[in-house]
Amino acid sequence: AVVDLAGVELRWWDLHLRVAHRAGAGAGASRPVVAVRVVGTDGSEGFGECAALAAPTYSEEYAAGAWDVLRHHLVPRLLAPGPPAAGQPTGSASGPPSGEPAGTPAAPWLAAARAVQQLLAPVRGHAMAKAALELAVVDAVLRRQGLSLAEALGVTATTVEAGAVVGFHDDEASLLAEVEELAAAGYRRVKVKIGPGWDRRPLAALREAFPTLGLQADANGAYRRADRGLLQRLDDLQLLCLEQPLAPDDLLGHAELAATLRTPVCLDESLTSVAAVAGALQLGACSVVCVKPARLGGLAPTLDALAWCRTAGAGAWCGGMFESGLARAANATVAALPEMTLPGDLGGGDHFAEGDPCGALPVDRGRARLWRQPGVGPAPSPAAGAVSGQVTWVTGG
Repeated sequence: AVVDLAGVELRWWDLHLRVAHRAGAGAGASRPVVAVRVVGTDGSEGFGECAALAAPTYSEEYAAGAWDVLRHHLVPRLLAPGPPAAGQPTGSASGPPSGEPAGTPAAPWLAAARAVQQLLAPVRGHAMAKAALELAVVDAVLRRQGLSLAEALGVTATTVEAGAVVGFHDDEASLLAEVEELAAAGYRRVKVKIGPGWDRRPLAALREAFPTLGLQADANGAYRRADRGLLQRLDDLQLLCLEQPLAPDDLLGHAELAATLRTPVCLDESLTSVAAVAGALQLGACSVVCVKPARLGGLAPTLDALAWCRTAGAGAWCGGMFESGLARAANATVAALPEMTLPGDLGGGDHFAEGDPCGALPVDRGRARLWRQPGVGPAPSPAAGAVSGQVTWVTGG
């Protein structure tokens, strides 16, 4: 096994959002989380979580499917004896191969992360499930070394600016009221979900009411190429970026759209791998990248994606998936890296009706506090079992 593991525990947290989130794919309040605990032969342990949602609406991955692929395919590969099997590299052969300088020996946590990536590479796709295992292994290595992820990445800050996310509203008045609360709480960047019929008017109302607020618009792929005129009408609103306006697989359409807009185009759902990030940037499909460690498959590919952003001079920010405080802590640390040019989706961490199994990411006056203790973030509390629907223990052999 890659780090002398005795076994892996999968735990199902049956959670729910306090308020249903409304985006282009519909509204949803159910938030099951597949949590991962790796245990070393020396008794050390590390924790991770899978960001896949309840239904395959954001991407093809969903929580129940992630549980299955982890249980029957990924965990057995992680625990299999012997050297890593040959598989798909996490970087791209046509550009920066990794996020660390060439010839620099990888730190133990990063070497372990890349070994996990190589072990799991023969299984196609399932990036979020793979990211959960990688996060747990990295957490175990860092806890054993007594290092925080921030220390491992050279992040010296104690806080990082957090952005807030606002879903669809029934009317402009309620939208303005929510954003006013967020601005009063100290948030200087708010991302607003948009779609055909809910775009120009609400955004214009927000810009008039909050002339200095950083505004982003996220379409979650709700528009088509024929809607270019609708999106051009947003150009005078000084948006930080327009996120994922077209379908995830329409990179050519995004490149054509980006050439006609003054507003920077950002991609999210389209960027399912480091190679996809490299291709989108080279094609001109975006000039801003939403970096989600879970969607990219883990921390190691996240560093590789940021290397591409740095090389291309592209903007970047860290997205979120309504994770627990564990993954949010890791995201906050990633959001503090120098390649990140915009605030990440780190606000509103106390979003679970049952309470966060790991404790919500602390945010005060629009700034998230970085995790400075050993590991990637806070371990789940013993009380987390109260919201668990199933526990499975997997061993090698």
